[in-house]
Amino acid sequence: MAISSKTRKFLWAKSGNRCAVCKVELITKKTTLNEFNIGEECHIISSKPNGPRHIPDLKEYDIYENLLLLCRNHHKEIDEFTDTYTEELLRYVKTSHENWIKNTISKAVEDTENEYKPKFIMRILSGKELLNIVNEAHAYNTDYDDIKDHEEAQYIGSIIQTFIDYGDISGMVEAYDKIQMGYDLQKLLDELEEKGYYVFGERNPEAILPHISKTDKWTVATIIIRKKENPEVLIFFQNT
Repeated sequence: MAISSKTRKFLWAKSGNRCAVCKVELITKKTTLNEFNIGEECHIISSKPNGPRHIPDLKEYDIYENLLLLCRNHHKEIDEFTDTYTEELLRYVKTSHENWIKNTISKAVEDTENEYKPKFIMRILSGKELLNIVNEAHAYNTDYDDIKDHEEAQYIGSIIQTFIDYGDISGMVEAYDKIQMGYDLQKLLDELEEKGYYVFGERNPEAILPHISKTDKWTVATIIIRKKENPEVLIFFQNT
């Protein structure tokens, strides 16, 4: 069994095109015309009996959880020095690196919010439209009205987290599952409207986040939840 294209895509996205050990960019432009790829997908547990950190009869070896994105030098190093680079250490490296990527992008989006925040964005009317906005986004720019109590904080927080979770897993599911996800999101939009909220959003597929790279482009999904009585919402409906 080989690494699937979906698993490979998810690994590269979560790793941010950087080595989990040294953080070097793995696909870079060496000239104005050519790109140079030094990235390698490393198995934490090898499927080969004499391979690094091998565990016999493991159910699956080519899943995302068993893969680590590295530069060529560190791939060679961790597979040669297995006493140092144990399974536990590599899983820690993987988790720490992917959290670093996520937090760095989120910080970059926050710091440059005024630059990328749209002046006017449309209301999201369907679950399919919402899924298209969050689909495989690298980062999320979210906003909501002032919270009145703990119950509302829990509710709005869970809704925003659900939108983000759907965006994160959307690249790993089949077409049938995406249709179901769109349906589930539609029910959430209907529920929000019944409770007195509207959802607005847009997708920026070519945002450059200077804190990460001056050349790489990242997809940023903007999701804003507003109460119906918010003056911004009233102005929106006056202009539509």
